[in-house]
Amino acid sequence: MKSFLRRYLVGGRVLKTALAVTLSIVIAQQLGLERVTLAAIVALLTVQRTFYHSLLQSAAKLGSVLLGGILGSTFSLLFGVTPLGYGLVTLAAIYICLKLHWQDHIVLTAVTAITVIFSGADLPLAFSVEQIFTALLGAVCALAVNYLFTPNHRKDVLSKIDEAEIGLRSAIDFIMKEMLNPGCDDAQYKEEIEKLKVTIESGLEEAKLLREEQRFIINRETDSDRYRQAFHVFRSQLKRLEEMHKLARRMPIEVPQAAPVVKLFRVVQKVQYRRFKGMSYPGKSIEGLMEKLEQSFAEMDLPKSREEFISRASLFHLFQEIKRYYNRLQAMPFRVA
Repeated sequence: MKSFLRRYLVGGRVLKTALAVTLSIVIAQQLGLERVTLAAIVALLTVQRTFYHSLLQSAAKLGSVLLGGILGSTFSLLFGVTPLGYGLVTLAAIYICLKLHWQDHIVLTAVTAITVIFSGADLPLAFSVEQIFTALLGAVCALAVNYLFTPNHRKDVLSKIDEAEIGLRSAIDFIMKEMLNPGCDDAQYKEEIEKLKVTIESGLEEAKLLREEQRFIINRETDSDRYRQAFHVFRSQLKRLEEMHKLARRMPIEVPQAAPVVKLFRVVQKVQYRRFKGMSYPGKSIEGLMEKLEQSFAEMDLPKSREEFISRASLFHLFQEIKRYYNRLQAMPFRVA
């Protein structure tokens, strides 16, 4: 039942669009405008995911209506309400829009021009002005609705950041388990990785939307770029963890040298959390631990079997990847609450 409801759930943008269309028609009717359809069309096309995009769309649609009004008035005066006038004004609208790189606005421009001719008004210029005012009304309604009901993108981004960081630490847990118990089931790991990939990509998209919303903030520094940087770090770290998991899966047997590497990995895992929360951590001590561990690899006795050789070789490469993972953490910005 819940899945059925989610399938047919109406999104916020759909509701905003319906509200903007309704509001534009009501106001147009109250003002006594004869043709309210254009206001509804412009409102329908103007509502976007962010106020910034909505503003760009409203400017573009008003430009389309203005161009269509000028073309309609001109061709109405030259050819009147004739099939030739309709054909020529459509040709002109398409040609000019293509020259202006307004491919997305051809239909609205042509429809506006044709509507002006079809009206058969004695004063097509006055009718065009009314059309422009009607379109402006639709744009204003859409902008007002979009501004008043803008989603809280910052909250969504922070939620995705928290989810991604937790997901990375969870992936580390799976890898450490694999290092200590080679050959264990990794089905859950693969499922978690796929979820983490979706979280990171959707978080990047939300951060882009937040960046658009913050274009209008001029009295303080925005933080959307820091959020985007965090997601880029998460993405690169996830790729490194996937490589670590492959190395861990190549270990045919358990070797005692895995325990100190796992201990280091657990420390790096804690460092990630502390840096993410803006807390301090003993960087010098961790680097010293890495140096001692690398020295211990050089002083190891020769492996006694082929399986031990493969496990220790994979473990050494894992150790190198852990060091790279730790170094990459230094590029992670502190989380902004």
